[in-house]
Amino acid sequence: MAVNPINSQPTILLADANLDSLDRNAGLLQELGFFNHLHAENGTEAVAMVKNFRPELLIISQDMPDISGTAILNMVREQENIQDMRSIVIVYGQQFTDLEMVKLGRIGVDSVINYPYDGDTFKRRVGEALNQTFDPKLEEAEVLQTKCQAQMESGRFEEALETCNEILEVDSSAEVYYNKGYILSMRGMLEEALKSFRKATLINHQHARAFKQMGLIYHKLGLEDDAERCLEHAAVVHLNLNQDNEAEEVLNTVLALRPNTTNVYNSLGIIYRRQGRFEESVRAYEKALLVHPDDENIYFNMARAHIELNNPRAAGSALRQAIGLNPEFAPARDLLRAIELGLKLKP
Repeated sequence: MAVNPINSQPTILLADANLDSLDRNAGLLQELGFFNHLHAENGTEAVAMVKNFRPELLIISQDMPDISGTAILNMVREQENIQDMRSIVIVYGQQFTDLEMVKLGRIGVDSVINYPYDGDTFKRRVGEALNQTFDPKLEEAEVLQTKCQAQMESGRFEEALETCNEILEVDSSAEVYYNKGYILSMRGMLEEALKSFRKATLINHQHARAFKQMGLIYHKLGLEDDAERCLEHAAVVHLNLNQDNEAEEVLNTVLALRPNTTNVYNSLGIIYRRQGRFEESVRAYEKALLVHPDDENIYFNMARAHIELNNPRAAGSALRQAIGLNPEFAPARDLLRAIELGLKLKP
């Protein structure tokens, strides 16, 4: 199978827990004349290699045992120091549904290979991807992005805004719109900044920093409900990516802006429990129940925190509340039964 020749040697990351698949794909890349590739056997390694080596092409298995390929991409996108990295992404795995394909496209996947695949299919997709990677317009955008970043860091916001507009002529990425929004907000142009942040979130619905900035601007404009909605969305994105410190910071921002807000406490309870702050977790769940007294999941989460505090009686009480609200709540019934039997529990 022939592909158009690439004159450079791009850095390619292969991520797969299956060593046979890694070796096979590496061999196929060598057949194409590409020898500069990195191998990651788990999600943590993959994210670290992207951060350290900034590969032009990511070829990732969706079916990693520790973390899915899409989760790896979400983690990469939230790393601030590599937000401007430009890579073509290929994800492969078992037959993807139409809904999964849409979700993959939303997080920046350029090509999908259904498993099992043959060598010709793999090489064709790689060739197509690398021809996109070396688009001169994208290289121009990268140069301008570096220039814009330097202008922002030195406080030359008017020049940075002009550079952002230049970039948008060749590249309409979420990060460019975020930078433009940040510059506009620093110049006090709040309505224009909102438009740019909103475009960033439409391109990347998991751009937590853009949602946070939108929330802060809505607060300045006196639109408190919109502010709370955007800030809570930013916190949820951080939570989904296990970025607990960032999520806690955003949720505390909500409470600082609207002290009477109580519907953030369930999320704070989850964070505190993850961090081993179990007493704080229980108190947060108690406040969450003031808003959502009919939510069996809050009672269940509270029970798990009580178990960590070696308080089975309080845990059992919370579980009975959960089961009363939802008699079919199997995890709660199983946990309550274990408590009643006096079993040692690992929440």
